[in-house]
Amino acid sequence: MAVHRVTFSPSGRSTQVAGGATILDGAEQAREPLRAECGGRGACGRCLVRILEGPAPEYRILRRDAGFPVVLACLTPVHGSLTVSPLAEVELPKLVSRERYTGLAPIEAWAPWPLKLEPIVASSGDADLGVAVDIGTTTLRLLLIRLSDGVIVGEAGAYNPQIPRGADVISRIIAAEKGLLEEMACAVRGSTASLIREAAEMAAADPAGIRGYAVAGNVTMIHLLLAADPSGIRQVPSQPQALAFAPVNAASLGWPGRQDAPVYTVPAAGGWVGGDIVAGAVRAGFSRSSDAIALYVDLGTNGEIVLGGADYALACACSAGPAFEGGGIRCGMRADRGAVDGAALDAEKEVLKLSVIGGADPRGVCGSGLIALADALFRAGWIDRGGRFTGRLPARQQVEGRWGIGVRLSHDGKVALWERDIASLIRAKAAVFAGIRSLLASLGPGFPRIQEAVVSGNFGRFLNLPAALGIGLLPSMPLAAYRYLDNGSLEGAALALLSREFLAEIGAYLSRITYVDLADLPGYMDEFVGASFLPHTHPELLQA
Repeated sequence: MAVHRVTFSPSGRSTQVAGGATILDGAEQAREPLRAECGGRGACGRCLVRILEGPAPEYRILRRDAGFPVVLACLTPVHGSLTVSPLAEVELPKLVSRERYTGLAPIEAWAPWPLKLEPIVASSGDADLGVAVDIGTTTLRLLLIRLSDGVIVGEAGAYNPQIPRGADVISRIIAAEKGLLEEMACAVRGSTASLIREAAEMAAADPAGIRGYAVAGNVTMIHLLLAADPSGIRQVPSQPQALAFAPVNAASLGWPGRQDAPVYTVPAAGGWVGGDIVAGAVRAGFSRSSDAIALYVDLGTNGEIVLGGADYALACACSAGPAFEGGGIRCGMRADRGAVDGAALDAEKEVLKLSVIGGADPRGVCGSGLIALADALFRAGWIDRGGRFTGRLPARQQVEGRWGIGVRLSHDGKVALWERDIASLIRAKAAVFAGIRSLLASLGPGFPRIQEAVVSGNFGRFLNLPAALGIGLLPSMPLAAYRYLDNGSLEGAALALLSREFLAEIGAYLSRITYVDLADLPGYMDEFVGASFLPHTHPELLQA
């Protein structure tokens, strides 16, 4: 088999790949950072490269820049020696944080029942610190907490540096199977260490005084943090290496602190329901709730659901995909400056009004904006129940491109919403709603309706709730029945750090949680198909 050299400019990294392998394969072998958030499926469009030297298959050329072919690295086979230059910015932007936790005392602010300040690590003075960490698929967030009084003295956040290897957990598991496990582990450990130093600088504190850590995250993220092989997670049935890991020494992760500072990770309920969800549900008070049925929904790159109360709970995860956080959307982006995060439509005047983060011209659409747009367009009749544009879409609002007709969101038409984007959203919302309906159905007849719903997660924090109900993402209940939890994973980790009782409660509640694999529920696909419309095939099914 022929072997060809692929060289990346300007880094100079190079490797040899077998003929027919993709440019992305070469980038992974050469350890060249290259954005491939869809995991190499050609969906995100972020692995664009310019071929400076060498053959380029004509059928893969998207355009030419100054005569040089531009292609997607994940779809372009190598049939000769190449020199290529990545076009997309690999460096992730600075996270625009909307959280200000510094000065809060979690035991006082977040405890769902009275808790005593009793940290899981010993403390002897004001210089002793603890760190609560939420390792999300999209973002990393942490709190630096003074153990003597349980007050947050510093905080920091960043995008997960593993994103270039895939926006979703499946893509990252596949990347780990390709030999990138250590790279991803080092990336998340290093980024977290940088955030710790940032938080310590904010607090004018010495990170050497850190006595211990409490970390929450989904099962894949915890495996990747600890460099544990995650390949079993995506097997059927899911077989993680472990659902609960013994504490490790902070120094082994490259994190600062006392020589014996332990890192505790919150245990998981199942292969697709991690410690982040368990910590969030207990933080929401589920482990000591009344007899009423309650719903906990964590909306992010993954969609996880807990249904139940103090005596029992069912938990599942839905394969929602990254649409809620702007992934897989042609003009999708995260909730940063320039993202459309809200929309309203005056159908009579045929005017679409947009809310943009930072008030600038739109650069793209984030998840909350996508939901608001879909709801507004549907209510005005500009799209039908299948998400397709109708004849009511005004000509001046239209743009045309290789993906057909879209809705113009910027004056120049470069930012637009296409039918394929709406279809991605409908699939994502259908997965979540079908998961909720399936858990309810598994309880059997005669169970009461859901009385309360808690929405959390990186995306859930900024959800336009009326719009989410309007498109059928969540059950149609009075708005008063819903409440938000800013970051159940992070807040739960902070309470676990500061309260031995809370950490023990997590372990006890785990024994009352039944993990449900939706693939084992024969009615799930029927529910999914029914929910793959706006808002549903049968509106009465929106009642929970």
